[in-house]
Amino acid sequence: MADLPRKGERLEGGERLIVSEAVAQNLAGQGVSEATTLQGRARLKRGWANFGLEFLFWWTKYYPRMVLWTRPFFLWFAWRTSTALRDGTTANARRLLGPGATDSACMALAKRIISNLYLSVYELGESCRLTVHQLREHIDRVDGKENYFAARGLRKGAILVTAHIGSFEMGVAALPDEDRRIHLVFRRDEYPRFEDLRSQLREQLGIVEAPVDLGWPMWVRLRDALLADEIVMIQGDRVMPGQRGMKVPFLGGHIQMPTGPIKLALATGAPLIPVFCIRTAVHRVRVVIEPPIHMNTHLDNGGLDSVHSSLLQLAGAIERQVAAHPDQWLMVERMWCEDAIDTP
Repeated sequence: MADLPRKGERLEGGERLIVSEAVAQNLAGQGVSEATTLQGRARLKRGWANFGLEFLFWWTKYYPRMVLWTRPFFLWFAWRTSTALRDGTTANARRLLGPGATDSACMALAKRIISNLYLSVYELGESCRLTVHQLREHIDRVDGKENYFAARGLRKGAILVTAHIGSFEMGVAALPDEDRRIHLVFRRDEYPRFEDLRSQLREQLGIVEAPVDLGWPMWVRLRDALLADEIVMIQGDRVMPGQRGMKVPFLGGHIQMPTGPIKLALATGAPLIPVFCIRTAVHRVRVVIEPPIHMNTHLDNGGLDSVHSSLLQLAGAIERQVAAHPDQWLMVERMWCEDAIDTP
């Protein structure tokens, strides 16, 4: 919004604009009114977006098929009402496609990302109705089983590190029955209905939840679980509240990745196993298990150099999957450090 003229303001030609006190106050009032209107519209949009999400999660819990049938409407609704969603996915799409990408190509990829995010919500609702053995029927195949068994043969526990690609809960169903003791590090969602759905599915899978907001005691519990040869699962592509991060190269730029998984591995000797669930069709996945990452404690006595070296390996594993399946990376906020918007 342009600055309002003030009483006695000088114009470009050297002339002086005489503005009466009453007119100046009137124009200032118009400025306040315009700002208030814009704020009101923003609140209205946020309200509609929140209503749409609550409605979506209600359908997901009780009638997940309806979520699938109404997908075109919800996608249109989300794109129209959420500025943050459009901005974040479009900025990420531009990075994923490269500097030569057109605006239309970036918008198309952004919409596909939102569509896959929507599908993951539907799949959550459907998965809650299935047993572990029924979920296994939705896994097309598991690539890299030998990597998993080689790491588990060390009997030092294992840290499964994944990314926001597909439904990693479905990937848990692919694990052997003897490895059912799994601790999942996660952040509680701000929408209780959605969080209830996730908790229900995790309970069915026998997953032990480890919310990051529990702080230091949670990390001690995870350390003890690994020392007891149990499994910890954690997202490795986004720094959650309460976590520390480090900037690493990623697809032509840099992103912040959490150092927690690396430090946990250094403290326990557990190997890191990158695991990804790639969607092959609606409610069907292919599980990809990459070679384990072993901590190099000879670098800087297991200090900063070791963390950085291992984090670069993990970033490379995630980067390969994101580059191969860019529309399945379900990140809706600006991920690249170069694209971050400074907020006062």
